[in-house]
Amino acid sequence: MSYGINLASLDIDEYKQLLKKQNLLPSRRLLWDGIDEKFALFTKMGIKNVKQLLKLLSDKKATEKLVTSALTSDYMTILKRELGTLIQKPIPLSDFPDVEKALVDNLMTKGIKTTKDYYETANHVSDDYLYALSDLVRINGVGPLAATIFVECGYSSVSSIARADAHLLLMQVNSINDKKHYYKGNLGEKDMRFCIDYAQLLEKYAN
Repeated sequence: MSYGINLASLDIDEYKQLLKKQNLLPSRRLLWDGIDEKFALFTKMGIKNVKQLLKLLSDKKATEKLVTSALTSDYMTILKRELGTLIQKPIPLSDFPDVEKALVDNLMTKGIKTTKDYYETANHVSDDYLYALSDLVRINGVGPLAATIFVECGYSSVSSIARADAHLLLMQVNSINDKKHYYKGNLGEKDMRFCIDYAQLLEKYAN
């Protein structure tokens, strides 16, 4: 399984359904406005998958020709930014607070500097903590801290998150945070549901 999603394999209708469930930032919530109508327009243009959609939205001249009252320039710009989040950036191994510095330094001498490097080169064993973290941060929105919490909750892989129950996962995450105070603010069941949905996409489309 590759590190990220194969965007060419991800159907835009399936992405639309994921977008509807996502807990978007306030500045990106206009993506929900008339989403069925707008995605139907993309389908009419012959756009079948997310890779094609991102390519279209990255072409300034092409998007200028598409602007209508239903499909505004602002909408396409924000959609392009949101699509970009599907391309999960590798995280430096040194960003994980609980991973021994000596291990990170040793891996760096071998040219293994990021989670992508480690995920693709490590011989996975069930108790490899760093491999678990490197796997979990493949999920959109999951950084070093969230990955650490997931492992502490007993979820050590993308597959385990894909099969989790959103309500139970939220309870477990909040329980760990109440004890260790990893983060401020409130997470919701919708956040957990998105992680689960994205993990399922990785299982299906990371090939």
